Amino acid sequence: MKSLRLLIIIALTLLFGTILGVGLQRYFLGVTASGDRPEAQLSPSVISDRLQGRLKLYVLIGQSNMVGKAEIPADIATSANVFTFGNDYQWQVARPPVDSPQDQVDAISTDDPAGFGPAMPFALSLIEENNNQIIGLIPCAKSGSSITDWQKSPSDTTLYGSCLKRVRAASPMGTVSGILFFQGEADAIDPQRFPSLTPDAAAYAEKFATFAYNFRTDIGRADLPFVYAQLGQPSDLEGLPNWGDIQQQQENLQIPNGMMITTRDLPMDGIHFTADSYRVIGQRFADAMRFIDSGGAMTGQATGEAATPELSDGERLPTDP
Repeated sequence: MKSLRLLIIIALTLLFGTILGVGLQRYFLGVTASGDRPEAQLSPSVISDRLQGRLKLYVLIGQSNMVGKAEIPADIATSANVFTFGNDYQWQVARPPVDSPQDQVDAISTDDPAGFGPAMPFALSLIEENNNQIIGLIPCAKSGSSITDWQKSPSDTTLYGSCLKRVRAASPMGTVSGILFFQGEADAIDPQRFPSLTPDAAAYAEKFATFAYNFRTDIGRADLPFVYAQLGQPSDLEGLPNWGDIQQQQENLQIPNGMMITTRDLPMDGIHFTADSYRVIGQRFADAMRFIDSGGAMTGQATGEAATPELSDGERLPTDP
């Protein structure tokens, strides 16, 4: 009996040791039962101790023109003051492509390839204005996504839920300071020809405003600055019968603590922009974000060939870099 009891004790000890060993291995390899990396394993080493918690975080949402589709310029600058919370859930010094699919965790927003877009010019413009700030970019955009794809959902298998999860995972490094949004092309297409893209031009403005309200509420900042880009003006609108309608709805939107920038005056390559155009768009995003942060009186939209919000004293904000 004593021998049998001893054998049972030894067997249970070995079993417990095996289970504990596997559990520790999975933990230190950064893998949970769901396949995600636990937040505790997100490496902050690229950000020095004195900077941790001080980043101004900006969430990048939309479709391909937020991802960026231009060839990466050879002369693009980087900055030690700009970081990206990558699709791999790791912090890194920001460099294009900001929305790189390398080691992507949430497959729902994978963009391969991703190129040069407005994100880096936006961040570099903020730093040029004030190099005492530290910027953190959180890419969430997905090429081809419609406004319907961005409606509220808690699941990280949706664009909304995945982006919300990223924002929460990145938040310990700083304060969420604004949202950049560039989307609408997918809702301008012919729904008879491309039903799988779920275009909804008729309800675009309503769904857009609902998204802005829900996402900011879920972040816990109902007044979070929200800057969005109006669609540009391609030379060929074949297959895009609702392009003008989407542009008009974007212009008519009134988003609290939000502002629209225009892009219709900038050169395009199909429905995407050139690298030089993305530089200007990034600059305009930054101008609008600074303006909201300054507490100026906003009309909620921009008119003319560039973002020209009215200042409280009737002056106009410069829009060209």
